[in-house]
Amino acid sequence: MIRFALIAASTLGFFLTAALGNLMVPLLRAFQGRWDEPKARQAPGQEAPDAEPERPPQAPTMGGLCLMVGVLAAVGVGWTAACVAQPELLGAESLLSVRLLTALLGALLFGGVGLLEDLARIRSRSVLGLRRHTRLGLEAAAGAVVLVLLGAKGCLAAGITLPGVGYVDLGIAAPLLWEGLLVALAECARIADGMDGIVCGTSFAAMLGLMGVMTLLGWFPLGVLPAALAGSLMAFLLWNFPPAKLRLGSVGSLFLAGMLGCVPLCIGWPDLTLPLALPFWLEGGMVALQILVCKASRGRRQLFRSAPLHRWLELRGQSAEQIFYTFCVIAMLGVALTVQLAKIS
Repeated sequence: MIRFALIAASTLGFFLTAALGNLMVPLLRAFQGRWDEPKARQAPGQEAPDAEPERPPQAPTMGGLCLMVGVLAAVGVGWTAACVAQPELLGAESLLSVRLLTALLGALLFGGVGLLEDLARIRSRSVLGLRRHTRLGLEAAAGAVVLVLLGAKGCLAAGITLPGVGYVDLGIAAPLLWEGLLVALAECARIADGMDGIVCGTSFAAMLGLMGVMTLLGWFPLGVLPAALAGSLMAFLLWNFPPAKLRLGSVGSLFLAGMLGCVPLCIGWPDLTLPLALPFWLEGGMVALQILVCKASRGRRQLFRSAPLHRWLELRGQSAEQIFYTFCVIAMLGVALTVQLAKIS
């Protein structure tokens, strides 16, 4: 019956997201119409020979709202079906319901931070959204809520499993490490949102891998979360595949980052986030490396500006489709590493 719940969750997530996408594309185009308008209108009879060319229309953002609503409904239906068939899931000693609801809440909180970021961009008609300190503070607060809820129920992992070393107990440093992991992943996913399809495609591969790993580790009932999200992502790729007709925006990117960070944390395996989110870590890591090199050269090397990996590939002549497939291969590599980590643990 659990298998039926997973199938139901993924199928419902696909159709709900597809339906919401059809509804939201025209609505978001109308809502963001002023983004494509010139910032200043000329007076009649006035000429501006040096005026900049008009920017081509951009694909509407905030499509991640489709994912959030679709996944929320699909997880609710799938988990209800599983609990009806096996009522013992509600009273399990492993607190399955608590872990599932905490992971879902954490992802929604991170998605809420992304929504504020997108709204700030639209309001100011700028590529900049929230102030950095404000955004980081909100992301830290979202992560803290997840940690407090898990800690109150005794579900918070106190250590990490390292290949070749085994389990390492981190003690009081564990919550600080998990908090930093969640915030760093959210920032990396936000950076990766700059190219069509890569966040959606790599997250789809990660969710499929996460379902398999949760089966290996004995958390099969909670697979309803990645199953619902995998179905929603498959539907969203219909609009997000380059060239995108609908973009995730920060709301969708941070929601996916919340899922990738909170689900492994809630089942007691936060170290799985490292290989699962490999494409995101490469995006953020390249930006961090360039910033460090620029600071080390005291700003003399202008070549090292904070350009993420997808931008670096784009400047070297790769098309959007090639970059998408490159990141999908990296995501599959991360899934393979995750499965091996689960097997040896």
